[in-house]
Amino acid sequence: MSQNAIIYARFSSAEQSKGYSLERQHTHGRQFATDKGWSVEKTITDEGRSAFHGANRLEGSALHEFELEARNGLHRGKVLVVENIDRLSRQGAKAAAQLIWGLNEYGVDVATYHDGTTYQADDNGDLLDVFKLIIGAQQSHQESANKSKRTRDTWKKRFKQIADGTHKGPMPNTPNWIDHTEDGFVLNPDRTAVLNQIFDLYIDGMGIHRIVTFLHERNVPSWTPAEQERGNNGWFYSNIYRLLTKRAVLGEYVTSDGTTLSTDYYPQAVTAEKWNRAQAALSMRKGNQTNVKVFGNRNLLSQMIVCEKCGGGAHFGHTTDAVQKYTKVSGEVVNYRRKTYRKLRCDRARRKHNCDNATIINYDVVEATILQEMLPQLVRKPDANAQAAKLREQIAEMARVQEAEQSKLNNLIDALADGGSKAIIQRVAAVEAEVERLSLDIAEAQKALAIETAKPAGDEDVTLVERLRTELTSEDDEVRIYARGRVNMSLRRLIQRIVITEVGTFRVEPDAYSAWTFDAEGTLLEGGWTLSPDEMTAYDALLGSDEKGSN
Repeated sequence: MSQNAIIYARFSSAEQSKGYSLERQHTHGRQFATDKGWSVEKTITDEGRSAFHGANRLEGSALHEFELEARNGLHRGKVLVVENIDRLSRQGAKAAAQLIWGLNEYGVDVATYHDGTTYQADDNGDLLDVFKLIIGAQQSHQESANKSKRTRDTWKKRFKQIADGTHKGPMPNTPNWIDHTEDGFVLNPDRTAVLNQIFDLYIDGMGIHRIVTFLHERNVPSWTPAEQERGNNGWFYSNIYRLLTKRAVLGEYVTSDGTTLSTDYYPQAVTAEKWNRAQAALSMRKGNQTNVKVFGNRNLLSQMIVCEKCGGGAHFGHTTDAVQKYTKVSGEVVNYRRKTYRKLRCDRARRKHNCDNATIINYDVVEATILQEMLPQLVRKPDANAQAAKLREQIAEMARVQEAEQSKLNNLIDALADGGSKAIIQRVAAVEAEVERLSLDIAEAQKALAIETAKPAGDEDVTLVERLRTELTSEDDEVRIYARGRVNMSLRRLIQRIVITEVGTFRVEPDAYSAWTFDAEGTLLEGGWTLSPDEMTAYDALLGSDEKGSN
């Protein structure tokens, strides 16, 4: 009776770049099984999983699943076919032997086609095969350990060269929009143009899912290297997100742990101003991608509306004009038409979860109020960017403290040069760490300031909303979704939040101090701009200086 064979193939991330590992293992494994007269039942694969650290045996891997099934007796009498022992384990002789002998205990033969050896389940095996298994497994483990060390040493040397500006030649994992020539790195003009278009579309309000569709509709080829594709699968959400967040577009080289080794290692593909605007848009759109995809931007006020009582988000309810059937107990079928409506209410209250705010607001009233009543008010919104001012204050204060700490460090180093004690050495280390921490904090604050100041001015957003008003209700899905996405981004910069109250009204708050309250029909009840405490202090100081001048 012919045995059923299951082919197991595995390749690590490093092997994946070679492109041929998987196909080779499938082809040779099937040929070996055919030569043995075995019937191939299926092929299981672990892609990008290392056997050196045992990742191919962790939960979620194909080998882990196979071991569980074998333990439950589902593969008794079958044979597991692999290229060699190190495809199963590179963790040393003991781990490899335990794995294979464990499978044998569950009634599974293990065959390696590179040397034609079969470790059978129905006997203890030839002693020579046992020694071969142990020696082969240990050699694989040692080989992986040596390779891992060489790789670490190579990357450490490479990182040092990048940091001091002496690294030349090609680079693994070079960004896809960059080509390497005899003269060094150069921008690929076609891909750089696509990259900038992706940034422009996202800044203009087009969501990542929609950008993916946009690229596919225009037959823009993805950038996956041909040897890795195994069929062009096109663009994915993750592709676009990585491009929007990868600082290599600025020319920087940043390690996987976030350390910046060089600010100009690659040629710059995207301007710093465009990068900052994209980061500002990303910070505003977090958690909103699914809604954009599902609802097609029907909710122009997405991520802006909250409940006054619990602070939770609002639920956007939308029903369309449709006929539904209802069968009575008597068997009579009744047709009735559902009304079209779009309403807003506290989502927690709707789900009866820690809130009883029963107010339900007509969404169309709120949208019309924002576009017709609030836009004229927002034109007169104070231009002072409080967040930017706060960041500038923080940077100035941290720079002051850093200067003081640096002076302290210089004094300690002078004392150390004169024959300092062990205590001074410890203080030097502590102060050096504090200076380094302040440097990192200043760098982060400066990045945040750059993003904040890259946001468009309020009047620019108001102008954009006015310009796109007619496209918000376009019958063309692409035009409408694009316009509503852009307007949503602008409104979220102009308005801090819209609050559903418990008394059937809604309140529009452009900032933390100003508010306009409307009833359920969109009639203004009260509202106006209010100065913040800092602005009030500055205003009082200005009045004081004017009085002194008049005296």
